[in-house]
Amino acid sequence: MTPTRNPLHPSTLGRVGRARQTLVAAAVATALGVFSVPAMSADTADLQGLQNQINKLQREMDRMKAQQAQQAQQPQATPAPTAAAKPASGGAAAPTFMAGPVKVTLGGFVELMVIDRNRNESADWASNYNTGIPFPNSHNYYVSEFHLTERQSRVQALFQGPDNETWATEAYIESDFGGAGGTANYNESNSFSPRMRHYFADLTYKPTGSNLLFGQLWSLVTGNKTGITPRGENIPLTIDGQYVPGFNWLRVPQIRFTQKVNDMITAAVSVENPAVLVSGTAVPGTIFNNPGAGNSFSPPNGGAFASNNVTLDYLPDFVAKVAIDPGFGHYELFATERFFRARDIITGQQTNAKSNATAFGGNLILPVVPKIVDFQASFLGGRGVGRYGSAQLPDATINPDSTRGLEPLRGFSALAGLVVKPDPALTLYAYVGEEQVSKASWTVTAGGKTTNYGYGNPLYDNTGCFVEGGTACAANTSRIVSGAVGGWWKFYSGFLGNAQFGLADTWLKREIFSGKGGDPSTNINILMASFRYYPFQK
Repeated sequence: MTPTRNPLHPSTLGRVGRARQTLVAAAVATALGVFSVPAMSADTADLQGLQNQINKLQREMDRMKAQQAQQAQQPQATPAPTAAAKPASGGAAAPTFMAGPVKVTLGGFVELMVIDRNRNESADWASNYNTGIPFPNSHNYYVSEFHLTERQSRVQALFQGPDNETWATEAYIESDFGGAGGTANYNESNSFSPRMRHYFADLTYKPTGSNLLFGQLWSLVTGNKTGITPRGENIPLTIDGQYVPGFNWLRVPQIRFTQKVNDMITAAVSVENPAVLVSGTAVPGTIFNNPGAGNSFSPPNGGAFASNNVTLDYLPDFVAKVAIDPGFGHYELFATERFFRARDIITGQQTNAKSNATAFGGNLILPVVPKIVDFQASFLGGRGVGRYGSAQLPDATINPDSTRGLEPLRGFSALAGLVVKPDPALTLYAYVGEEQVSKASWTVTAGGKTTNYGYGNPLYDNTGCFVEGGTACAANTSRIVSGAVGGWWKFYSGFLGNAQFGLADTWLKREIFSGKGGDPSTNINILMASFRYYPFQK
């Protein structure tokens, strides 16, 4: 910062004796760093008036020094480093302005996305990597999908409050236009309108490296680039709003505490908003989500799958993570614990049934060629992990034994990727991912009637999956595999901001559990292009 020009000139001090002049010069030199003062004559001056003037000047200098110190302590402007906000490298800091003591940094982009799927999902800007991939029994299997959309365009603002050597605080807000209306939920992200992607505040206590955060942002299971820093997550560079299968993420309300142990190790624990993905045959008399005021809780409606999926969890999801930055690469280990609940509402045997699900995972980034080629990988395995994956496989199914309630399903997700930056204006990437889930099934005979329950039951009927218009197609997904390639080209960067073009091609295969008629599979190819303008980033 350039120092403010000294408004004081030795001539304003009057003409005093050389001894007095030396004293004044020393005082001024000490306060302002001025070490040479023009010679002054020995004329007599009013010492009391001179003293008053010196005191006034001293107060002015103290005020100037305090103002300079305050400006030096203001936090440096940083762009909001979300995945979509900076898909390519080389972005400069966004412009900022002061709102009182708060520094405001604006961000976001305007996007026109081009979508071309060889099978029709009617999924707009976020693909359905599971049930949306049609089988030959669906008319959509035989028709492609092409349209344009602007709904992933985003607005962002970062607010950094005044800080000092002890405390620092910030708040961040990011929104897009992907609200879902009547089917909105918290399954993987908040889709209620107006849609908030991120909305959080955090407070850092600098002497101990402690940080308390509350609001909505990426789940703690999502990997970071270094440490465990909000707005520093390692997000796939794909165009699709659902990213890529194998990527583990949520954007949900949470409370998080992070502790920096030393320069290499950071630990955190997060308490996150719950929601259970349940699939399989509904069990009359058992409820696991809120079907809304228009539906009855009485059998046979008990067990109905409500579209908004407000599940009956009795505790939040817990995530604990440790991140290690040894100087080469970034490594993370984490664990999740979830708590499910269902209720038997049959008269005379009303009871709650609780279950829990535990899983473990990890993330890593390796700089194969520093600043040019990065390799990344992630894994999550255990029970109740479907919610965290981009393919949205189920977490649990309904056990016909009302004392068991929801039966957590075992599964895993894995992702490997390569990011190459041959030029500051060009970023290329490739990802391969997989998500799997186990089956749990029961066959119950009561009153002379046999009913099949669970997920992946081998007696479910898949015979209609092969014929257009066929209705017998249980199609319980067992596995999703995918591969994606693409890149971003920043073709303009200057005083107008920056403009980028992205191109991505993703291929997916959907496999189902075997049932009557076999275990057919289906696939889809998704081609996307993106034109983005970032007015606040060069």
